[in-house]
Amino acid sequence: MWSIIGIVFAVITISFSMIYKLNIGLSLILGSIVLGLFSLSLPDLLQTIFDASVSLSTFEMVLSIVAITFLNFMYQNTGKAQDLAENLGKMIPSKILVAIIPAIFGVLPVTGGALFSAPLVDSEGDKIGIEKERKAFLNMWFRHIPHLLYPLETALVIASHLTGVSLFTIIIYQIPVLVVGLSFGYLFGLRGIKEKGAFVIEWRYLQRFLLSFLPILVTVILTLVLNLKIFISVFIGSILLFFMTRSKKFAVASSLKTMSNMALIGFGVMIFRQISQDSGVWDVVMSLVQANSLWPPILLVFLPMLIGFALGESSPSITLSLSMLLPMYKFNPPEVCLVYTCMYFGHLISPLHLCFSVTSEYFKTRTLQVYKRFIPATIATLIVDIPLMIMLSKYVQ
Repeated sequence: MWSIIGIVFAVITISFSMIYKLNIGLSLILGSIVLGLFSLSLPDLLQTIFDASVSLSTFEMVLSIVAITFLNFMYQNTGKAQDLAENLGKMIPSKILVAIIPAIFGVLPVTGGALFSAPLVDSEGDKIGIEKERKAFLNMWFRHIPHLLYPLETALVIASHLTGVSLFTIIIYQIPVLVVGLSFGYLFGLRGIKEKGAFVIEWRYLQRFLLSFLPILVTVILTLVLNLKIFISVFIGSILLFFMTRSKKFAVASSLKTMSNMALIGFGVMIFRQISQDSGVWDVVMSLVQANSLWPPILLVFLPMLIGFALGESSPSITLSLSMLLPMYKFNPPEVCLVYTCMYFGHLISPLHLCFSVTSEYFKTRTLQVYKRFIPATIATLIVDIPLMIMLSKYVQ
């Protein structure tokens, strides 16, 4: 039970640390220590921190984050980021563009991938006078909402395999969930903004956009088709961008500082996840679930949401949620969608969600200010989606 108390205090510690502008990576490490002090001996806590810091998965995550940050700096310093935005802006109104850009870059479903779209959302948002907190919301929301039914979303594939419900069936049932999410994204992120520009598709602008987008497209193909590690794919994309531009302009000092901050976030996330696993907190939760000590709606709605929020990553969250619930339920498609949706929104708003952390770091926003849009949009979406899925589950076997 101490581990349950520890996870509560850890989340509170992380949230308040971020609200009061402590470095995001340091906030995560501080929360990890709080959880560890409640659930592990001091030698075990130190050993866990060491193991998480030197693990291969941590190394790969940090390399990926640093590589993506470096590629972003290259795009900005070579002017290619401006070319992307300008050529899209010639064809699409800026008001719509700030939502489309994150969705386009969302085809690369990798940890921390929101860094790709942040610079373009930033520049386009400036054109229509969007404040930085709204930019952060738009970058996060419209990157991730399409993943509610994106076939390459790993968590969705896991949900299909674990429950035996076909991926196509899940996607069909997730269509109304997506529509609701996009609608509230518009209401909380785009309503009241005046349009600038019009829809005019011209080949010359499309060609220029595709050329500027080529290094990122190569990165996507290498990652999704050839299954290369993301940091290797991004490195190759960076080399391609260098030979395309041959620019010598690069702000080394500022880029090193930013990459260091991003790397610290990666370490913080991995340390917290390792300590939460070693603490036994999820064993306690599982024992409560298997003892049927929790009310069914809590199991199907709040349990996956809590796990998603606590872990901050979709794939392990859906795996853990369904592993706990499958012994007690024979899931029909709407129930699978209910669990997946609740998990996904829990992970979406989590301060441990790396995309949330790196987006906040990029735009230099206060977490509380971003939450003023994030939380109402999430609650409104779930208020519509949860009853819809529960209602459908009564009519589908």
